[in-house]
Amino acid sequence: MPSLSALALYVPVALVQAFTPGPATLFVLSRASSHGREAGLLSAAGLLTGTLGLVALAALGLTGILAEAPFAFDVIKTAGAAYLVYLGLRTIVASRGRAAAWAAAPGREGVPARSGWQLFRDGVVTELFNPKAALFYASVLPQFVDLRRPDVPLQMFTLGAVFVVFGALSLGLIAVFAGALQAKLRQSAAWQAAARWVSGAVLVALGLRLAVSRVR
Repeated sequence: MPSLSALALYVPVALVQAFTPGPATLFVLSRASSHGREAGLLSAAGLLTGTLGLVALAALGLTGILAEAPFAFDVIKTAGAAYLVYLGLRTIVASRGRAAAWAAAPGREGVPARSGWQLFRDGVVTELFNPKAALFYASVLPQFVDLRRPDVPLQMFTLGAVFVVFGALSLGLIAVFAGALQAKLRQSAAWQAAARWVSGAVLVALGLRLAVSRVR
């Protein structure tokens, strides 16, 4: 376990990082605003599960390889970017089907929403295929670890778990807020169309942003 002094230094850093808007915030916001609160929470849970996976890899010293292997970084980055673009385009295409269904019978769902498992899986895959996040944990967590102790992996995983707790609070609030707005406006065909178009565009933008990222 990390020392109390290390935790005292790490907690403010983790809080700022968790509550600073970023790709994860936009991802959850896009899912909750188009699919509802539960979708946002499931997406957040998927992202945070993926975070734990990256933290575990960082604790084992595996994610640091990405900094020394640009080809591996590019392969993972391309896969993650392609997945985000796919999700975004799928959302945009689905919005067209829903718009047609609203025109025929307002108030009825025209295109099946993604299942809970699919939403959770999307979050996990999105995070696991984000090499920039992997490098972040590999570079930041060791700064708060006592390398002289034999339990370095446990220390790093504990620090990562603390970040996940803060991330759950941050992303959970985003999901609840956006989901509440979606619940109030879901009877509006214009809102449904706009929310899904914006959601899809955000996911595509996140994918393109990841595609042009570089190892730092």
